[in-house]
This record gives sequence, structure tokens and C-alpha cells, in this order.
Amino acid sequence: MDRAAQLDAGDRNLVATLSHFARTNPEAVLEDDGRLLLFSLSRTWPGPYHNGVVRIDRTVGAEEVLERARAFFAGRAPGHCVWIASHADGALEGEVVAAGYVSVADPGTPRMALTERLGPAVAPAGVTLEEVTDEAGRRDFLDVTVDAYAESFLPPEAAEAMLASVATLRGPAARAVVARSGGRPVAAAMVVGDGGDTASVQSVGTVHGARNRGLGELCTRWAVEAGFGLGARVVVLEASEAGEPVYRRMGFEEISRYRWCFGPPPPG
Repeated sequence: MDRAAQLDAGDRNLVATLSHFARTNPEAVLEDDGRLLLFSLSRTWPGPYHNGVVRIDRTVGAEEVLERARAFFAGRAPGHCVWIASHADGALEGEVVAAGYVSVADPGTPRMALTERLGPAVAPAGVTLEEVTDEAGRRDFLDVTVDAYAESFLPPEAAEAMLASVATLRGPAARAVVARSGGRPVAAAMVVGDGGDTASVQSVGTVHGARNRGLGELCTRWAVEAGFGLGARVVVLEASEAGEPVYRRMGFEEISRYRWCFGPPPPG
């Protein structure tokens, strides 16, 4: 699969993944007409994975994007983010910023891709890998996520909104794993397929007291294998600053970047 195909597949999977989080949250609202994806998972947290707009049809202009966003998020969230793909949305970004939105995360979060399987994840002595299949597993996954992303200022209620049900982590196109050390959940990762040739690794995290032991990489390997097991030909992810060198070492390659424009502009 060449880079152009990976970009196209990755964009489709992004829409599928964000839709998956919304559809498995009973409180979420989702709108997808094949041109724009608008979703709201939280009434308090305005981050891009919780209240966002993704342009599916690249011919949709900034005026329509912003008009639809204003209508959709009115009275629903304190703010929202317009997703910007570096490889396709440069003009959109300029127009949205000109309208008063603020560009954040410049130069962007790396979109990375892997086309070869890594082989089964093998846990070291004293560590077990347990696939999430029930509510107890979901709670353990959530606890890891809350601890792991605390330094990113992700509130617990926002993590809960994103991981709202067992169906978020276990379903026809989703798998998740929790690593345990001494019986305690210490790391986690999940993967979301789109019913096609792409899967994306999501929510990789390790609790603070268990870092620098390779547990995040272990869970990522598990998620990659699960993604290929879902039928993917390419597995993608958005890399954090801390995670990027780990993913590069595993064989992931950067193919583009995503960033976001935050709004709406203040009144007046």
C-alpha cells in the first residue's frame, strides 16, 4: 500500500474511530452525512476527540464547516475542534483561523502507519495481558487511562466519556487489552477497525508507577496484532511526543500530521 493509499485509508479510519467512540456512548450525539462528521461526547471537555468536526468531503468549504459546527455545538459544549489533515486541509485551516478559530498543536500530531505484522506480544515474567471483555475490564482500562493521561490534563469524566461502555472496547471492530503486574492494571491499549483495510491503535497508556518497563510498547504490540487480526492491511496511530520514538522503533513511519483549530471565536 503506497503513501497515498495509506493517507486515504487513515482518513477513513479516523472517521470510523471517532464515530465508534460516539456510537458506543449513550450520551453522545453524532451527525454524519458523508460530507462532514460532527460529534459530541462530553458537555464539559472541548478536546478534539470529544467535540469535533472532520471534513470527509474535501470539496466542502470553510463557510459550511463553520456554519454546521455553530448549529451542532450550540448549547452542547464549551468549545469544539475542527480537525486539520496536513496533507489535505491547508486551505481550510487558513480560512477557519481567519474566521477567529485558534490553531493548536502546531506542527501537529504525527499520523504514523505500519504495514507489517510485529508478531504476538510476549509478556515478561510477572506481567499478564488480559483482553477486555466485560465491565470489570472496562473499569481497569479506564483507571489506567485516567492515571496515564493525567499529565495531559484529561479529566476523569472526559476519559469516561470516551470509554463509555464495554462495546467501546469489545465489539465487531474493537479490541482492547490491559497489562497487569502483580495483579494490578498498569498499562493498556486498544484498536479500532473500520470494516475495511485499516485499523488504528488508540488510548495507549501506562500508569506513572510502572513506566520505563516497556509495558506501553507491549500493549501496542498486542493492539497491532489484533488490528491485523481484524483484517487490516495497515495499522495507523496518532503519536504523542513521548510515544513517537517508541513507535518509530517498532517500525511505524510518519505519513502525515493532524492538528486542530479550536473555537468558536469569542462573541464580538
